[in-house]
Amino acid sequence: MGILSQIGRFVGNLFELIAMAIAGLIYAAIWAVSFVIDLVTDILGWINDKLEALLDDGTTEVNTIQGGALSEFIKQNQAAGKYTEISLNDLNAMRNSVVNVAMDAQGNITDDQMIRSNGGLSSQSQAQFNGQPILKIKIPA
Repeated sequence: MGILSQIGRFVGNLFELIAMAIAGLIYAAIWAVSFVIDLVTDILGWINDKLEALLDDGTTEVNTIQGGALSEFIKQNQAAGKYTEISLNDLNAMRNSVVNVAMDAQGNITDDQMIRSNGGLSSQSQAQFNGQPILKIKIPA
C-alpha cells in the first residue's frame, strides 16, 4: 500500500510540475513532422538529438506524458480552482501532444519538450504506453 501511494504521489507531482510550465511548453512546442506522433521518429529522435546534453546534465530517464492525460488533469484542477491561467485554446492544443520530461536521479527536471501533431499518437506509439498516461524511457549512463 505504501509503495502504491508513493507512486501515485510521484505521478501527481510530475503532472503538477508540467502543469505549472505548460504555457511555456506550448509556445516552445515543436510540431511532429507527420500527422501523428511516432515513438521512434519523434520521441526517441528528440532524446537522440539531445543525448549528449542530457547525459551532461545527469539525466537518467525521460518520462513521456500523453497530452490528453495532462489536459484532463489540468481540467480537474481548474474545477478545483487551480491552474486557471491556461486558455481553452492551449488546453485543447495539448490533447494531441506528448510532453517529454528528462529527469536526473534525484527527480530534478533537466529538460522538457512538448511535441504536438494533428492526429496525436500513432497506433504503434499508443501500444507502447500500454494504457498508461506515462511512458518511462531509461537513459543508459
